[in-house]
Amino acid sequence: MNKSPLISVIVPVYNVETYLAECLASLLAQTYSHYEIILVDDGSTDGCPALCDRYAAQNDRVRVVHQQNKGLSGARNTGIRAAQGELLAFVDSDDTVSERMLETLWRLMQNCEADIASATYQDLKQTPPQIYTAEEGLLHLLKEDTGMTTSACFKLFRTSVFDGIRFPEGQIFEDFATIPLVYAQAKRIVHTEEKLYFYRRDNNNSIMHSQVKKQLAYYDVSDGIERFMAERYPQLVKQVRIRRTRFSIAFYRQAVQSVPRDKETEKLLTSYVRRGILPYLCSSYKLTSKAYGLLIAVCPPLAAAIFKG
Repeated sequence: MNKSPLISVIVPVYNVETYLAECLASLLAQTYSHYEIILVDDGSTDGCPALCDRYAAQNDRVRVVHQQNKGLSGARNTGIRAAQGELLAFVDSDDTVSERMLETLWRLMQNCEADIASATYQDLKQTPPQIYTAEEGLLHLLKEDTGMTTSACFKLFRTSVFDGIRFPEGQIFEDFATIPLVYAQAKRIVHTEEKLYFYRRDNNNSIMHSQVKKQLAYYDVSDGIERFMAERYPQLVKQVRIRRTRFSIAFYRQAVQSVPRDKETEKLLTSYVRRGILPYLCSSYKLTSKAYGLLIAVCPPLAAAIFKG
């Protein structure tokens, strides 16, 4: 009998025919032996449905669920319902992973008796894995100061931490709306700065692609997370607000660089930056980011001119 727990790797698939084979090759090369891959074809209109079926026919690890288009959240939720594993992982179908990702995260989870194991997608200075309580993990999740982010990817979860929690369907920033709630259900979280996941940045047809104006949905999600923190971890509310300011600065830069420009959106983003600039200036973020924020708050036309280059 296999003593290692079954890991269910959930892969939402939408019009990624060009990239899917590379993603699956990286998953099928895993050094961890006891896992299943659940491909959720989210109403793809290219060759993905047939490609998914072909992989399932050729490999017992692969299962396929076909559904009408529900978006990234709907595809992930379908995968969670179909999962048979004690552990869950999420991989976007246009990305690839290290062959050691599942084994590394499982060993960390096992050794540290953790409910969530997290890695990173970027090159960082290697430090020993760090163990956190739920509150400590949430703080680093919000600050993103250790390579730990709110992305559902490059993490391994005990399936139980998703009890009563699903990704919000029909909404962008679904990870930010969900992963903090999941972290709050963990007794212990372990994080390594080892790079185990590889994002593809050049796929504009990705299931996650969105326009600048759609990013305003971030504020509804952020407000919801702030209310959650106020009830469970009131000491973290300030960090939610600082994070909101950081995102507002980034959104403003994108807005002034977009064509055509939307002056009303720029004005709204300026108001968000001004609302949170003082706590942000006292935060641990980089001086350049603080300078950009202060410039937006004090003189938006000059900020826009600089950002447009």
